Amino acid sequence: MGVNEDFKNLMENREDKLYKIAFTYLRNRDDSMDCVQETLLKGLKNYHTLQNKKYFDTWIIRILINTCIDYINKNKSTVQLNEEITREEIIENYEDTIDLINAIGELKSEQRELIFLKYFKGYSNFEIAREMNIKEGTVKSRVHRILKKLKFSME
Repeated sequence: MGVNEDFKNLMENREDKLYKIAFTYLRNRDDSMDCVQETLLKGLKNYHTLQNKKYFDTWIIRILINTCIDYINKNKSTVQLNEEITREEIIENYEDTIDLINAIGELKSEQRELIFLKYFKGYSNFEIAREMNIKEGTVKSRVHRILKKLKFSME
């Protein structure tokens, strides 16, 4: 499988999540879409530098956040007052995102997979249960416990 195809497969179903993250920084639909597209180009161009595919989400989100911050810095003068984002908000949002990524990275692989399927791929509890060959009730309870664990680790 070529690099382009491999990257495309890893990006499948992630663009919406990237858009949501970009929108939290930029608060503008078009600017967010532009940053996501630029992130995809940067990611494809630098995909060869990613040493372990299991860190793909962390890697691509960091590229996106840096792209959004660069965009904000380049366009400071064109930001309308009612859409203005303070530097403190950007830093706080960035730090929260990195903390969450790191906390997810500390989870056991099965827990990471469950969170990935639920929140990054948007699977229902039923779909996750079928995918992971566990009961739907087990999915609900594990997600609940994992979220409590993540919340605790981020406090």
